[in-house]
Amino acid sequence: MDLQQQILHSLDKCDTLYSHQYATCTKLDHQKIVGAIKSLESLGNIISVTQATHKSWECTEEGVDIASDGSHEVRLVKSLPAEGRTVSDIKTNFPNSNFAMGAAMKNKWVKKEGEKIIPAVSAIEDEVQVHLKAISSGAADTVPEKIKAEYKKRKLIKQVDLTVFVVKKGNEFTTSIVKQDAELTKEMIESGQWKDKTFKPFNFKAKGRVELRAGHLHPLMQLRSEFRQIFLEMGFTEMPTNNYVESAFWNFDALFQPQQHPARDAQDTFYVADPATTIEVPEDYLQRVKKTHSTGGYGSIGYQYDWNRDEAYKNLLRTHTTAVSARMLYKLAQDGFKPAKYFSIDRVYRNETLDATHLAEFQQVEGVVADYDFSVKNLMGIIGGFYRKIGLTKLRFKPAFNPYTEPSMEVFSYHEGLKKWVEIGNSGLFRPEMLRPMGLPENVFVCGFGLSLERPAMIMYGINNIRELVGPRVKMELIYDNPVCTIDKFKDQPKVGRDSSLTMESLTMRQELIIEKLSALQVKVANIASKMGVTLQDSLTATTTASLTSGLKAGIVHDVVVHADPRRPPYSLRALYNALSLTTTVCRRVHRHSSVKEISEKLLQFWGNIDNDKRRGSVVCLTLVWRQTGDSPAALLPALYVNPIAASQVVGEHNIGRYLTRLTDVVTGPSSLYESPSSPVFMTRVDEMLEQCHARLMLGTNKEQACFLREVNASLAKESFVAGSNFSLADLVLLSGLIQLRMLESSLPNVQKWSKQCLAHQLCKNLI
Repeated sequence: MDLQQQILHSLDKCDTLYSHQYATCTKLDHQKIVGAIKSLESLGNIISVTQATHKSWECTEEGVDIASDGSHEVRLVKSLPAEGRTVSDIKTNFPNSNFAMGAAMKNKWVKKEGEKIIPAVSAIEDEVQVHLKAISSGAADTVPEKIKAEYKKRKLIKQVDLTVFVVKKGNEFTTSIVKQDAELTKEMIESGQWKDKTFKPFNFKAKGRVELRAGHLHPLMQLRSEFRQIFLEMGFTEMPTNNYVESAFWNFDALFQPQQHPARDAQDTFYVADPATTIEVPEDYLQRVKKTHSTGGYGSIGYQYDWNRDEAYKNLLRTHTTAVSARMLYKLAQDGFKPAKYFSIDRVYRNETLDATHLAEFQQVEGVVADYDFSVKNLMGIIGGFYRKIGLTKLRFKPAFNPYTEPSMEVFSYHEGLKKWVEIGNSGLFRPEMLRPMGLPENVFVCGFGLSLERPAMIMYGINNIRELVGPRVKMELIYDNPVCTIDKFKDQPKVGRDSSLTMESLTMRQELIIEKLSALQVKVANIASKMGVTLQDSLTATTTASLTSGLKAGIVHDVVVHADPRRPPYSLRALYNALSLTTTVCRRVHRHSSVKEISEKLLQFWGNIDNDKRRGSVVCLTLVWRQTGDSPAALLPALYVNPIAASQVVGEHNIGRYLTRLTDVVTGPSSLYESPSSPVFMTRVDEMLEQCHARLMLGTNKEQACFLREVNASLAKESFVAGSNFSLADLVLLSGLIQLRMLESSLPNVQKWSKQCLAHQLCKNLI
């Protein structure tokens, strides 16, 4: 008799079986028992299984050693000759000697005479070994709690939580089971034995052994690539930023920043020890920079101090990417000036105090534009264009001070969440004292603007501490599980080309804007009609929520729009259409939303032939829109929209079914599918089953789905349909859900029999 049969026979005698107790009684491994129980559970409703947590004791590695060879103190006593052993000898050659001697003396098994430990008794009993053997064999209950607490303190035993299975008889319990074959062999096919065999069903939901993980973009890299694309779209050229170590000359002096400026102190800048100085700087350019600092020039008196070459030659970790901009502008002047636009996005380093918003290393985004007769208005226009590209349209400029720009401006944007203006960047026109020594013409002006990369990334990903975004504290789950946040580049842009790649968020915002305008237009039309004494009534007027409460009206088309994911087609709509069309005129439509890239022709023909469906003259227009909004179970649910102005939603196939059956009731009176005033019990059972189907089947885990279907299977053994003896909306929604989840063919016997009855019903003739 195999293990599964043994479990069934034991359960037949005792009604309830606990996996850990059964493993102890049969002296079998607990995991082997669990495997047999799960195999029985997969056979249907033969057994009912629930999980529980059982606390148990087990020996540690040291405890196992003592259970096998005896306690330290007993081993010490047994090793002592009649004349005893010296303390030093015991400490040198006996493991755990201090504890063993202390415990043996406490039990008065040994005594100390001079420097020797000699035995005091002739025979002893090792209670510790007896207790630990009992715990190892699963008989921990025989050991007093006080003793177990002492052993736990000595780290001889530990308490563990064991997941156990409580097994009871199912509705289809039997002690005789047919063994299912796992594979179809060549011999079975040749001999024809396969006809008499029962095979295990394939588990299409089983995961593979190896979980392959593709590459993931870090949030900063994702945002960096988007910023880079924006600059390229605006015609900027990327600057080489591979010089992380820069000389103080290019980082400070070339920017007309004085050598006594506080930013050049070691408290703010990381200086390099080796190599401590740069190799060379263009000598003629260096002399012009020195003169501008010391005595002035180009309309400036300079800083009037003795400029130091050694200070300029010091190496440091660049504090801003403007050092790269200075090199590029100098090269532009030497090659013969032409208008240019440059940008860079890379690391810079500052000796900052680390906190939730500051790091010693961060990414700087910088843009530089050089052109003839450039003005502050041009600068503000370029900055406005850049920030509009990243979705910021409400901008303000505030005068500020920078050593190398004049005028200088801080850029602020209005934060809708905080309801206040927030600084988002800095900008300005580079001073003549910086540009003219490079050799740029008098009528050439250069503007620069910049911002950090981390701050917008923290806002977009909802991160409050910058150390959770960059550095050793970053959790890999942030990289693996976070959604890819993208910039809404089309925000507040009313004109969009046909090929624009709109995000779902921008589409929703535009839809809300259109709805607001339609609502305002509706009010204006109503006011004009009221003044003219005209009653608005047209055969193509769409319904409102208020009109539905008073019943379907002839001559008015009542629009019902359902958004559904093509991965979860709401098949019940076909049957509900059949119910509606029995009593009123219904036209049907089907559309594909731009969020759905590919869709089968079968789903585009969801309603079948609708060539003869005319909107004019119809009472109800049932429109199905295939649309994708996400991958979670909740995102896959269909949603019904009644009033496009109010955008009111009815979510879930069970609620859509309730709405449409009540719409039928408006025409014909209470429907036998759902509402039956003569049988409130029937209505209650239908409601309960609809909620169970929604929560446990459509939104439930695999285990919850299996448990729910076992309960349905047991119920259908007594009644023809899930809510009683009559076909109802609950049957329709459950059947649609099983078809969507592809669980119908592998369902339990009673469920399969029920599904055939449902599909034979007149409303379900074209359900699949």
